[in-house]
Amino acid sequence: MTNTDARLDRKFLGDTAWNYGAFALMAATGIILNFFIAIRFGVETLGVFNQIYAVYIVAAQLAVFGIHDSAQKYIAEHAGDGQARWHIARTAVLLALGIGLGTAFLVYAGSNWIGKIADSEPVGRGVGMAAPGLLFFALNKVLMGILNGERRMKAFALAQGARVLMILGFVLLAARMDWPSYMLGAAFTVAEFLLLPPLLLLVRPWRSTGESTMGSQEWIRRHLDFGTKALPNGFLAESYIRVDVLMLAVFVGDAAVGVYSFAAMFIEGLYQVPVVIRTVVNPVLVRVIKDGDRIELARFGRKIMLMSLGIFIVAAGIALAVFPYLEPFFPDQLVPRAYPILIVLAGGLALYAAYVPLDFMLMQAGQPGWQSALMTFNITVNVGLNLTLIPAYGIQGAAVATAAAFAVSAVTLNISVWHRLGLRGGILLHGTRLMPAPIPPAEDG
Repeated sequence: MTNTDARLDRKFLGDTAWNYGAFALMAATGIILNFFIAIRFGVETLGVFNQIYAVYIVAAQLAVFGIHDSAQKYIAEHAGDGQARWHIARTAVLLALGIGLGTAFLVYAGSNWIGKIADSEPVGRGVGMAAPGLLFFALNKVLMGILNGERRMKAFALAQGARVLMILGFVLLAARMDWPSYMLGAAFTVAEFLLLPPLLLLVRPWRSTGESTMGSQEWIRRHLDFGTKALPNGFLAESYIRVDVLMLAVFVGDAAVGVYSFAAMFIEGLYQVPVVIRTVVNPVLVRVIKDGDRIELARFGRKIMLMSLGIFIVAAGIALAVFPYLEPFFPDQLVPRAYPILIVLAGGLALYAAYVPLDFMLMQAGQPGWQSALMTFNITVNVGLNLTLIPAYGIQGAAVATAAAFAVSAVTLNISVWHRLGLRGGILLHGTRLMPAPIPPAEDG
């Protein structure tokens, strides 16, 4: 068995399957949640809930401050070193506690102001109910980052699934108790609070063994340095596939945005297909990069790319085949109007889907600043293309611009790893006949 085959062992495939199961549960729960709120509480409450969720997601990135990425990377890098693991885990949790608490307080204090901006008192009150959840989210995100770094992906997947089920359970309880719409914001706080104890028992960040050559103060400094550089990537990654919808809102009417958003909803789901593989592959990448064998890294990357592309093609094929059959369920010719948009977006995403599992490669190599710079460049290209094409071609222009941006992101990742990690020709070509690895100089004597 080659080293590359060993990286794609039964555990890797099993971890991937478990996380696809969690993804399916999350997707199904999200659909049920939105449909239930719309039917039981009304469309207005659905709007309130989604605005609370949008604020929560943005604030959550600040609350965790990239510390989860730092914990995942360093835990994977120091696998087998029990004392280093304790320092990494303990300091990451302490930082999450401090930053999460500060963020939760700020969001709670500003919740009325947020409600005034949204011109909705329920949104403001709902954000206030969700704000304490930011503390627990930060802690849970770091604890799950540690699980990810240790490749305990079954536990990671179960935690992901448990979170969405608890949110759904709270919404069902709110309906049963006939609570007002703003109370739905508490679903996030309750779910994260209930998730924290089992994650603490799984990770046990207080566990210590042996001696360490690096103390807690140094790990705090490392976490903050890594997190500060990784934070922009976290913010931008959340908005990367939503740029087109946000920009369309400026240039076209609500009806056109609605048609495009319907297709974009399916693309967001399809985008998660390779993202699941990325979650599983990140800690493996840390160790492959640490080994220093660039040919092995490129071969491993190409196998992951083929796996991701194959799974994506199957998922996209099913989505494109099923989509036309939804026409009887939606008014105003929504499905036939959205279908051409979906085809263009899916085509562009297919070019990028192979690379998505590897698009955090620079971060796994300990270069979070370059990772954020890469995502900033990709977002800038996406915005520029949409600004150019939307005014002239409307939603069709947005689809072409976004599809082109996906393709550009694949190219920029390949160029980045070429120059930052020394992979001549990038992941795609390094070590092949087209771009062989350089021959090392002969030793003297």
